[in-house]
Amino acid sequence: MSDNILEIKDLSVGFNIEINNIEKFFYALNSINLSFERNKIHALAGESGCGKSVLINTVLKLLPKNSQIKSGKIFFNNQNILELKDREFRKIRGNKISLIPQDPFMSLNPLYTIENQMAEVFLDNSKDNIEKIKWALNEVRIKNIDNVLKSYPHELSGGMKQRVIIAMSLVQNSELILADEPTTALDVSVSNSILDLLLDLKNKGKTIILITHDLSIVSNYCDTVSIMYMGDIVENANTRVLFKNPMHPYTKALLNALPTKRGKRLENIKGQISPITDVIAGCKFHPRCNYVKDICKIKKPSLCCYNENNVSCWLYQNISL
Repeated sequence: MSDNILEIKDLSVGFNIEINNIEKFFYALNSINLSFERNKIHALAGESGCGKSVLINTVLKLLPKNSQIKSGKIFFNNQNILELKDREFRKIRGNKISLIPQDPFMSLNPLYTIENQMAEVFLDNSKDNIEKIKWALNEVRIKNIDNVLKSYPHELSGGMKQRVIIAMSLVQNSELILADEPTTALDVSVSNSILDLLLDLKNKGKTIILITHDLSIVSNYCDTVSIMYMGDIVENANTRVLFKNPMHPYTKALLNALPTKRGKRLENIKGQISPITDVIAGCKFHPRCNYVKDICKIKKPSLCCYNENNVSCWLYQNISL
């Protein structure tokens, strides 16, 4: 039996977009293959627009109506969830797989107290269930629990609301937690406490997939990291290995843009990520790459194992047309 809680195989997803009154299909994910080991924190990293959230929403089956899954399978606990009917998958989403969103306020109903919203997980408000809710809030280090339960979302700080969202996943006993840039709307000190909380949850047996564009977070909290660019996985490795020996030019550029203690001058990544409607031949990063070759403009490299990294780049593959 596989020790991976989630396996994504040959997943391609796109959207029908109307341009000049003509509807065309554009890919947002291109033949994604990823495995996520249990009891680890895995990072999906890259600039905004790389396809990270599309991937997470595909796992949650929350894609918009204009989307299409062209190919692929997603195995959760060895079960292909893409084959499940919506009614069947609703038993998994929110229970076995939960989401921590970017903006917790948008996920909490302003008309109901925290207690009412957390109690919706259960069919009744029995004493045992209320105790489970209090236990979950205690696990996420919330004090004055009785006051918090009686509060409405607008009465809580951003950090407190995010803790409540995480507590909901604990009440539901989720095995897999998808954290979509959970610290974006928080200040630095609160962000660190939320990340420490995720680390604590991992140590208690949870598996977490963390979406982020901040590689400094990846280096401190994640076990593995997958670098995405315009719907492709361009590098995948153990976090320690990747930071010690980054291979893909995009990964190197992201790391060179990080502040260092040595006061090294930051390097900008030239250009910007293209919209989904721009169809780029070959390696999609080649218009911004400092190591571009002729073949990069016409043929896309495959994701291959090189040293300890999986990398998609012609710098590490035998060139053949």
